[in-house]
Order: sequence, then C-alpha cells, then structure tokens
Amino acid sequence: MQYTPETRIDRLHGAGIVDMHFDLPLDLYDRRTQRGLLRNEYLPELRAGGVGLIGAAIFVEDKDLPELGLRVALDQVACLYEEAALAADEVVICRSYAAVEQARAAGKIGVLITMEGVEPLGTDLHLLRVFYELGVRSLGLTHARRNAAGDGGLFAPAGSSPAGLSRFGRAVVQECQRLGILLDLAHLNAAGTEELLALTNGALIISHTNPRHFHDIERNTSDAHLRAVGERGGVIGINAVLLSSQKEKATLDHYVDHIAYVAELAGIDAVGIGFDFIEFLFRHWTPEQQAAIATIQAHPVPGLTNHSHARTLTERLIERGFGDDEIEKVLYGNWLRVLKEVIG
Repeated sequence: MQYTPETRIDRLHGAGIVDMHFDLPLDLYDRRTQRGLLRNEYLPELRAGGVGLIGAAIFVEDKDLPELGLRVALDQVACLYEEAALAADEVVICRSYAAVEQARAAGKIGVLITMEGVEPLGTDLHLLRVFYELGVRSLGLTHARRNAAGDGGLFAPAGSSPAGLSRFGRAVVQECQRLGILLDLAHLNAAGTEELLALTNGALIISHTNPRHFHDIERNTSDAHLRAVGERGGVIGINAVLLSSQKEKATLDHYVDHIAYVAELAGIDAVGIGFDFIEFLFRHWTPEQQAAIATIQAHPVPGLTNHSHARTLTERLIERGFGDDEIEKVLYGNWLRVLKEVIG
C-alpha cells in the first residue's frame, strides 16, 4: 500500500510516541494555584503530536535546596497526581510496563514519573523506596550540580569533577537495580558514567542528551559513552534544546543530524526521543531564570518547541530517508522495549 506523507505520519504516530524527558511536574508545582493545567494546556498539544507516553521529571531548583528539596519533590508528585485525576478519562500515571500497555490500548496518554537528580533523597536511601511507591520508575543521579550521589557534567568543554560516584551514589544504583528503576545517565559527569557502567549489567538510558561530536561540552555525551549505552541494549533520548555557541545552528535539520549520528554510532535500536522542551517553562520564569538559560547557550529548535510539533519531526525523518521501521523505533519502539525489560 502506498502512503501519502500525511497518512504515513498518521500511522507512525497512531501507536503513540514516547518522550522520556518532560519537566511537567516543575511547571505544575510552580503554578499549583491553578487547576486543570494538564487537561487544558498540555493535553491539546500532546494529542496534536500523537504522544502516547511522557517521562515526567521531578526536578528541584537550586533556590529550594537543601532545606526544601524533599518537600518540593513530594509537592510536585502531588500536583501531578491531582492534575492527572482531573484528566482521568485521557491520562493515567503508569507504575509498570503492563500499565503502559493498558494505557496505550485504551488510547490514553501514559505518564511515567522520573527523577532528575537525587537531591530529594538527601542521604537517606530509604526515601528511594518512598518515591518508588509513589511511581518513580526512572532515575538520573545528578543534574549539572554536585549532590550526595555524585557530580554532573558542566556546560563547558572541561572542568567537571574527576570524581566518580560517592558511597551513597553506589548504594542508590544498587537499590535502583533491586527495585526495578531504570538508571539514567543524563547530566552525570564522565567519571560517574564510567563507574555506573562498571557497577551494572543490562540496559541503561540517557533520557535527554546530544553528542559531544556536535558541541564539545561535558554536559553532552561522548562517542564512547553513546556506544556503551547502545551495546548494553539501552536507549539515548535526543534533546531538542540544542546546545551551541551559534544559535543559527539550532534547526530541525540539525536535530535530525543528531538522530542520524547516534543511529550510525550506536545503532538505530539505541535512539529515542527526549525532547526536554523548555519554552513552556520559559514563559513563566523570572528574568534571572531566563538569563541563566542564556549563559549555557541552550537553543530551542524553531518549529519543534512543544509536543504538537512532533509530526513535523516525523515528516523530516521521512524526507531524510529513514524507513518506517526505523522511525517507529525512534518514536516509541526502543523506549517501550527497554521499559518492558527493566520496570516490568
């Protein structure tokens, strides 16, 4: 059967694409006096883009650390559950792969809770079990900053800590493996990544990143680590906020270059989507917060700034010669495979 571009995109998105990094809980918490944000603001965009599952990341800002880290994280989870309840006919929080499958079969949008940086745990490993019971199924040890588990990779060509994981960080890794929490290497420094690879077997992910090949800073991921994740059966989510000293390079075609590069380097089975959209946050940030983003030279891709634009990406993948089976893997198949393997 011959498909037109539109019918091909309809079919490719029909199963529901997966974005494994979305800072939704942060925005719901920041605007917690407003009700129905998920239903009224986000659902239309998610539906327009054919999204079937999002990784909703708990992230605590610097201003709330250390004293309010746990409280803010729990508040973010509470806001997410409250908002999901208001949209229960269309959204469901998933705690297992079976729940993900059920949501997809029912035509609902699944939400998988993730954690970006273990600051909410402090140094109390028991709290990881609490967050697991609340639904956390994927965890990244750090953001760019240092915490009790380890160090992040800097938004700079050099200067990240040469230290690996702390004793607490190693304990978190072990407990994640015991519980069935997917370990995420995003933002972790190179030494921590090397240690985490050595401590574990099986699939790991990088929920949102870009190759250092295109912009050589330590927040991005080296070829060696991209290959290592692919060799372990893991998945690398390609970040749609491109880091570059040249804003004009942040284009949809260049974003597809990132997908093609990782596919060639680590294999098509290792490539996924981790959009990390930020413009929805940017609208409500203070001038100081907006200025902080400018200092790290983070540039949203014009025409790919929210989930409603996802069809444009698929159209460009078709134009670049990706086959339907390859596009399906990138849009959802690879993420679903690793989730089934790790979270059960």
